[in-house]
Formats: sequence, C-alpha cells, structure tokens
Amino acid sequence: MIILSAAFIVGSFSVASGIRNRNQPQTNQITITGSAEQAVTSNTFQWMASVASTQPTTSAALAQLNGWTAQIRSALIAAGALNDEISFGTSNVQPNTQASGQVTSFTMSENVTVQSSRLTAMQPVLGVSNHLLANNVPFIAQQPQYTFNGLKKLRPALTAKAAANARQRAQAALGKHVQLGKPISITVGQVSVDAPGSVNYGSGDFNTSSIPKVVSVVVYATYAT
Repeated sequence: MIILSAAFIVGSFSVASGIRNRNQPQTNQITITGSAEQAVTSNTFQWMASVASTQPTTSAALAQLNGWTAQIRSALIAAGALNDEISFGTSNVQPNTQASGQVTSFTMSENVTVQSSRLTAMQPVLGVSNHLLANNVPFIAQQPQYTFNGLKKLRPALTAKAAANARQRAQAALGKHVQLGKPISITVGQVSVDAPGSVNYGSGDFNTSSIPKVVSVVVYATYAT
C-alpha cells in the first residue's frame, strides 16, 4: 500500500506539471523584422494653383477672373501643356463685409489643375508661375506632385520578399545549428513611398516631391524555434 500510494503521488505531480506547462505561453520563439524595397519612377504629374479677383460687384470680379483664366490657359499651353491636361474648377464667390455687416466687395476665386503622364514635358510648365505673376496675374501655385500609381500591383511582391527576408534574418540570428520552425504570426506594416536614400521603412510616408522614389514594406514575423 505504501508503494502504491507513493506511485500515485508521483503520478499526480507529473500530470499537474504537464497541465501547467501546457497552459504556459510558448517561450521557444523568435520575433524579427523583415523588409524589402524597390526603386520606381513617378508616372503622374499634378500641379494645382488658384487665382482670385476682388471687385465691387460680382460681374466685375467674374469678368476679371475670366480674363485671367484665359491668360493662364494660354501660358500653360505655350509652355508645353496640352489643352486636355488643364482643368479649371467651379468659381467660388465670397462677399467681403465691414463690421456693420455691409458688403463692400466680392472675391471670386477659381482653382486650376494640370495633370499629365508626360513628366519631362511638364518641367517647362512650372516656369509659368513667375511669368504670370510678372504680368500681374495673381497665380498662386502649390508645389508640383509626382506620384507612382502602381502600388497596388507592386505591394504583394514586396510583401513576399519582406517575409522571405524576415525568415532569412531569423535563421541567421539563430545560427546554422538551430532549425527555424514554422511561423507563429506575420504582421505586414505600411507601405512607404520615399525619396531615394530614405530609411523610413514602415512609416507610411507617401513622398510626392521627387520623381525617382523607393517603395518599401516591412513585416514583423514570429517563428517557433
């Protein structure tokens, strides 16, 4: 009976230990970051600007605005833009009032956008801004934007490369004598579009200031060991 009791106690400890080990989180694992990048060239140019006229009446403001928008279109075409690459928005009217509430004048404004896939041809167009300002046309231009519209197609391939890079780095960190196990979890970070030389992997940046760009993606992977 003493021997049987001792065996039962030892067996109970073994079962309890097994249950505790099963409920504990997996400790034999490694978490690492993988990345992949690819150089691309922007394929869309977009340049936005605005022009506004302030006059005592809406008709006078509209007449002046129409004259300016005609000059703007002519100047853009002369610089190399095509007519269908230029678009004007709807005119907006803002009454200007005194403290008493009396309307003293009206400001009428309009936006203009130049959008093209001919990036080289668009470089002379940027000089139109100074030309118009020199001719008293209040052409207020923003910085040009250069974008790459192939991200949807590129992302799956870069994600696969980043995942492969993560596994390669994990195996290198363990050494050749330890076999890397199956992935426990893989989280894909944001795609970043940066100027060449940037190190902002996974930041979600979307650079629009440079024609050459670098698209990058990171993954955060955990593997069993």
